[in-house]
Amino acid sequence: MEKYAVRRMFKGQLATGFAALALSFIVAAFLWPAWSLTVKALYGILAGPGLSAAEPKEAGQLIGAVARGTFFWTAINSWIWLTLVMGNYGKTSLTEKQPWAGIYYTIVGWLVGAGAFLALISFMGIWWKPFSLAIMFVPRTAADVAMAFEAWEASNFYALAVIIAQIPLVSLLQKWPFAGKAEKPVESFGVIAMGIAVTFIVWMAMIVPSWMKLSLGGEQIVAPPFGNWPAFAAFCQAYVIFAIMPVEGGELYPMKLFTRKQPLMGIIGFAIALAAGFVMPPIIKGIIAPLNLVSGPPLDAVAASLELSVIVFMLAWHHLFEDYPSAALVPNTAARVCCRIAIWSIGGTVYGVIWLKTFKLIPYGANDLGMGVPPLGILAGQFALLMTLLFLNTFFDKWPLVRKVPLSVPEDIPLPADEQAGFEAMAK
Repeated sequence: MEKYAVRRMFKGQLATGFAALALSFIVAAFLWPAWSLTVKALYGILAGPGLSAAEPKEAGQLIGAVARGTFFWTAINSWIWLTLVMGNYGKTSLTEKQPWAGIYYTIVGWLVGAGAFLALISFMGIWWKPFSLAIMFVPRTAADVAMAFEAWEASNFYALAVIIAQIPLVSLLQKWPFAGKAEKPVESFGVIAMGIAVTFIVWMAMIVPSWMKLSLGGEQIVAPPFGNWPAFAAFCQAYVIFAIMPVEGGELYPMKLFTRKQPLMGIIGFAIALAAGFVMPPIIKGIIAPLNLVSGPPLDAVAASLELSVIVFMLAWHHLFEDYPSAALVPNTAARVCCRIAIWSIGGTVYGVIWLKTFKLIPYGANDLGMGVPPLGILAGQFALLMTLLFLNTFFDKWPLVRKVPLSVPEDIPLPADEQAGFEAMAK
C-alpha cells in the first residue's frame, strides 16, 4: 500500500477553512453564469418556436426553470446519492490523483443526475402530458410554454423531496435496516431503493400540488402544503437543520440523548426535525418582521432564507472547517457540540443577513450581469455556493488547498505522527 502525506497550503484548520470558503465563493460566482448561459443557449435552439410564441416574461421564466432544473438534478440530487448514500464509491477507480479524480466523479454525478431525470420524467410523461419530454424540451406554442414551465418547476423540486426524504435515511436512521447486512455498495443500493419509494411519495404528495394547477370540472382539486410555497419552504428548511445536525458535527445529538438503538433513534430524530419545522418558522418570522431585512419577498421566504443560511454555514463548518473545535481542543462532548451549535447559529444568522442584503448583487443570486443570466433567487441561489463547497471537499478533497502527496517510504516504516494523522483524516 502506497503511503501519503497531507500537504496544506495554509497551516491551521481555520485558515484552510476560510481559504476553501473564499475559493468556493469565487468558483460559484463564475460557474453559475457559465452553466446557466450555456443551458439558455442550448434550450433556445431546441425550444425556439415556443419561446418566440410566448410572452417574453413567460419565456424568461421557462428558461430560468430549465437552468435551475439541470443544476438541481445533476448537482444536488447526484451529490446526495453518490456521497451521502454511496459514500463516494468508485471515486478513485480511475485515479487517486486530484483534480482528476474529482473531475471524473463530477462527470459521473452529471450523468447519474441526468439519467435519473430522464428515467423518472420519461415515465411520468407517458400519462402526464406536461411531463412529456416533447413538451418540456421542444414546446411549440405559448400554451406549451406555460405547461412546460409548470412541469419543469414541479420536476426541479424533486430535489427538495430528495433532501427531506432521503437524507434522513442516512443522517437519522444511519441506513437502517440495510447497514451491516451486506457488502458495500450493496447496502447503499438498498437505501437508494427505499429512498426512491419514499421520495416519490413525498414528491407527488407535497411538491407536485405546490406547482401544478390541477382541476376537475373547473374546480381546483389540489392545494399547496401550508397554503403557499414560501411557507412550505420555511417548514422544510427548519426541518432539514435538525435532520442533518446529528451527522454534520452534532455527533448524533440531539437524538442520542434519548436512545442509541435504531430504528428508535431515527424515529426520535425525525420527530425532533418535524417539530422544528412547525415551531421555528413562526418564531423567526416574529423576530424578523419588524426588522424589514429585505423588501419584496414574503416574510415566509425571508425566514426560509435565514434557515437555509444556517444549513449552508453548518455544512461549510463540517466540510471545510472540519467540525472545529475538535475533540483534542474540547474533550467534553457536551461542551464541544454546544460550541458548534453556537457557531452554526451565530455564523449562519450573520451570513443569512449578509445574503439578504447582497443576493441581488451576486451572480448566483439575482444579478444577471447585464448578460441575461437566469437568476437563482433568494433561496435557490444559496445552493450554488453550498454545492460548490460540498463538491470541493467530497469530490476534490479540498484540492488545491490540500494535497495528498505519495511518499516513497517502505510499508514497515511508520509515518511521522502528524502526517499519519493527516492521511487518516483525509481518508475518513
